[in-house]
Amino acid sequence: MIARPSWRYELKAQRSGFRFVAGIDEAGRGPLAGPVVAAAVVFPPGFRMDGLADSKQLRPDARAALDCQIRDQALAVGVGIASAEEIDRLNILAATHLAVRRAVESLKLRPDYLITDCLRLDWAEVPVEPLVRGDQRCASVAAASVVAKVARDRLMCDYDSDFPGYGFADHKGYATVTHVEALRTLGPTTLHRLSFRGVSWFETELRRSQTFARLAEAIEAIEDAAAAGAVQQALEAAEERLPERERDELRRLFAARTAACATGSVPAALQWRRSQ
Repeated sequence: MIARPSWRYELKAQRSGFRFVAGIDEAGRGPLAGPVVAAAVVFPPGFRMDGLADSKQLRPDARAALDCQIRDQALAVGVGIASAEEIDRLNILAATHLAVRRAVESLKLRPDYLITDCLRLDWAEVPVEPLVRGDQRCASVAAASVVAKVARDRLMCDYDSDFPGYGFADHKGYATVTHVEALRTLGPTTLHRLSFRGVSWFETELRRSQTFARLAEAIEAIEDAAAAGAVQQALEAAEERLPERERDELRRLFAARTAACATGSVPAALQWRRSQ
């Protein structure tokens, strides 16, 4: 049976004088691949919405419908992402805090009270109420769980076509039998969390996305300023969806190629290792 959250936590905060109460939750702490995504949702004081529940208890079509409804009726919705590379560099808890902070900072208004799914936010400048099972008990937190889950699932579906053979659209990066078998057969990608058990023991070259391969080839073909400008536009258009590791490498390749063009010493190709 689906647990339906209540609005009493928002009401309690509003009765204490807080106007903009943000519910906060995240998706993607446990997967072997992909980012962790956080969301913050602020509803109008006194607002009510039917059908809210912890995103894990809802079917994908129900989550998608609720996501549209939440975005349409909330005062503000913010989404924050921490990449797989940031997870490896910081650890998953610190990266989750980073994603939450980005979600809160992306809100178009400043909340004066935060309710989380048991996450303590020592950096917050406003009161924080960390609720155990907050996504099942508090409506705003449940709404944030839906937004975060839908946003992350869409990202992983986008990555599925860029990293064929891994099944990201099905398992969303979690350690399913299919995913583990793909890791054993193909090795990890630039999207994987290299610090996570189940990935960290691989020592092979990371497989890059098909988008990376296309952009790297375009960079190698640059011979003049006009071509460089066109490739730069393509890089900027693709940056949002590229794993951070690939963005950094493409920037280095582009800088090296354009510098070589400027000095008139353009090599036949800039070397990059292509894992297939």
